[in-house]
Amino acid sequence: MSATPKRILFVDDNHDFLSIIQTILGGIAGEKWEVHTAPNAGMALQLLQDRQVDLVVVDVHMPVVDGFQFLSLLNRKHPNLAKAVMTSDVTEAHRATCLSHGAEAFLRKPVLPEDWQNLFAKLSELASRTKAEEGFRGVLRRVGLQDVLQMECLSRNSSVLEIKARQVQGLIYIEAGQIVHAEVGERAGEEAFNYLMALSGGEFNLKPFLEPSQRTISAQWEFLIMEAARKRDEDGGEIQEQVVEQEQEQLQGLLQGQEQVRQETPPRQPLPDPFISPRTQFIVKAPPPKVEPPQRPEIAEFVILSSQADVLYQWQCEDINGRIGFLEFLSQRARQVAQGLPLGAFERFEVHGSKSRAIAQLDSDHASLVRTNLTALTAQD
Repeated sequence: MSATPKRILFVDDNHDFLSIIQTILGGIAGEKWEVHTAPNAGMALQLLQDRQVDLVVVDVHMPVVDGFQFLSLLNRKHPNLAKAVMTSDVTEAHRATCLSHGAEAFLRKPVLPEDWQNLFAKLSELASRTKAEEGFRGVLRRVGLQDVLQMECLSRNSSVLEIKARQVQGLIYIEAGQIVHAEVGERAGEEAFNYLMALSGGEFNLKPFLEPSQRTISAQWEFLIMEAARKRDEDGGEIQEQVVEQEQEQLQGLLQGQEQVRQETPPRQPLPDPFISPRTQFIVKAPPPKVEPPQRPEIAEFVILSSQADVLYQWQCEDINGRIGFLEFLSQRARQVAQGLPLGAFERFEVHGSKSRAIAQLDSDHASLVRTNLTALTAQD
């Protein structure tokens, strides 16, 4: 009776190299291996959800989610799964980083014919040491909620993300990679989602999906995460407002002290006209601000580019070349701004209009642009 073949998954953004692996290693392994390939982390996570794999072999340099980040995701989601790194960029720094992120081997991509036979022997040994992958999920700590949501949505999982922080407990419902509902206390929908994403720390646990009592969210998960980050940045200003209020209270106390001293000091003789005392204050009352009706953002277009300006994802983007040119222009100007002003790296650019809004996000390995239209809420909303 023949042994069960080992399932080996290779993750590399180079499609030609994946084809070579299928041909050469598949030929060497014969019936001993089942060779599976994935060009990115999202497809790899989907494959891991659909079937059991004995060993995952990851490249270092990949767009959006690189090898280091993917190893961290695998450690959290599949802790018993054997992992190896195979790259052409072999450095001691990369070796140390990969091993610290859970890789059991750091290998060079084959160059000579005999390298392929040695690679097959090494990977076969690693696959034979694989522990049985069970279907339990553990509590994730010291990672961001955004990372967990991206992992679940990219792999199109269905789950419930339970979040606990001090006296706060909330739930985010994910079905087939889409966020359909969030609740915390009396909050529900996007309000609850933004509140939970703004928490600075706590614990969370992934649970099997259960049908929520209601479905309150229909927007794409990419937009939800970006919008929550924007709101968190804006809400961070509340701390600044508290500081300003404290400074105003201190200033008010100082002015009251000065007023008391002034009352105890003999009055000065008034200056002859047409002179005006330097202490004269002109107070201009601004008209009350115009109250705008509440508005709801709706995604008009969305695009994600790799660091090489390759389109990784796009939705309803009619002028894709124009958007690529805009993000490249913004990236160049961002570097100039960073060199000219000691403000750190430029990461975000926002344009607000009365009827629309655009947000560009620049990261080291990808860039994204989302444009939304603002529509007034109706009584039914």
